[in-house]
Amino acid sequence: MLRAQRGAKDAAGHGKTVKRLRPHALFWGWYVALAGAASNFLVIGVATFGFGVFVTPMREELGWSVAAISAGVSLRSFEQGLLAPATGVLVDRLGPRTMAVCGLLTLVAGLLLFSQARSLPMFYAASLVIALGQSLASFPPFSARLMAWFVRKRGRAMGVLNTGNGAGYLAAPLLALMLGAVGWRSTLVISAAVILAIGLPLTALLRDLPEDRGLLPDGERPVQGVAPRSTAQTGMTAREALHTPAFYLLVLATASNGTVGAWIVLQIPHLQNVGFSLETAALLSGLYGVVQLGLRVSIGWIGDVLGRRRMYIASFVLQGIGMVIFAQLTSSRLWLLPLYYLTFAVGQAGWVVLGQTMVADYFGVARFATLRGFASTLQTPVGVAAPVIAGLMFDHTGSYALIFTIYGVLAASGAIWVLLIRRPLWADIEQQRAAEARAAAAGIERRG
Repeated sequence: MLRAQRGAKDAAGHGKTVKRLRPHALFWGWYVALAGAASNFLVIGVATFGFGVFVTPMREELGWSVAAISAGVSLRSFEQGLLAPATGVLVDRLGPRTMAVCGLLTLVAGLLLFSQARSLPMFYAASLVIALGQSLASFPPFSARLMAWFVRKRGRAMGVLNTGNGAGYLAAPLLALMLGAVGWRSTLVISAAVILAIGLPLTALLRDLPEDRGLLPDGERPVQGVAPRSTAQTGMTAREALHTPAFYLLVLATASNGTVGAWIVLQIPHLQNVGFSLETAALLSGLYGVVQLGLRVSIGWIGDVLGRRRMYIASFVLQGIGMVIFAQLTSSRLWLLPLYYLTFAVGQAGWVVLGQTMVADYFGVARFATLRGFASTLQTPVGVAAPVIAGLMFDHTGSYALIFTIYGVLAASGAIWVLLIRRPLWADIEQQRAAEARAAAAGIERRG
């Protein structure tokens, strides 16, 4: 925020020469989105989507149960939820770039600690460090910055950013191949080195706001001689947003979909349990990521055109149906695979891309990271419990089918909470305020 205020003052003519793009140059906001996509691939691909590759070799080498290993992921979810409000405040106050650098360094330290884990306490300690690093490293700072760079095209921008998350699924087969060649411990060390070498340079693109480059959001050009207004300062305060029913309905919708966290962690073990080899299971996970690459950009564009709220509601229903189909998928029921991709993949793309835009769409940009942090905290119980319950269910029944079916029904219920929101979008509120201000000014002019 301090940077946003300085940028607004500078753009207004307080001594700073505003950077301007060359004619026909790509809008700088798209560079920010692409850098965030690359960073998400590294961070989320290794720390989240690739984790399932390590479950079986850890269980075989160390003798731990699936529930005990899943508890490490639940600890991550708990810590990320507990620290999310503070993380959001820090991103808003200190700036996205500072927090991204700190997060990457912390994540690398956590992965190195994980590579040396030989006891559950050490594994859990590594999980906590990884969670802290992941909370700061990639998605929160890049998504917070993109909210200021885009308004009309916010869905498309978040779609590009989230292609990195989708590509993160491709990390699973890559990690599986590396694991087979050098073992799971060396795989973690190599992954940490790659994240450090590539991730740090990408944070340089988090420095500027649109007004720092003499631009308006979405690539629009400002009127000649009129300094661009700082988009990062428009929106409700955290206190104001927390007093609206719409905020808590969004939280309930997101929390209902927290069960997907169990699918992220245990999708590969489930596929192995129903007849697929580790390599095939990892390949199917990677193919899912390939499908997500195109879907996330497409869903963002469709949301911008047809309405982001409408598409967000549909995403819950599709994810719920898709998870039920996934629960029934086996090596002898491959005909279910296209249906699974058609429903769950489309639904998850919509939920991931448009779920982030909803906070800015309803409450503005000023405290986006802070509000996202509070929302994450309130959904933490579901994220913590879901993987552990799924692990316990497997340890007792030898199957994930029933728990994934239950989780699918819970995920679909999120559509109900979004349908109950009656608050107008922030853009509509600003338009109404502008119209009222023009009407008031016209009235004063007539009386004068």
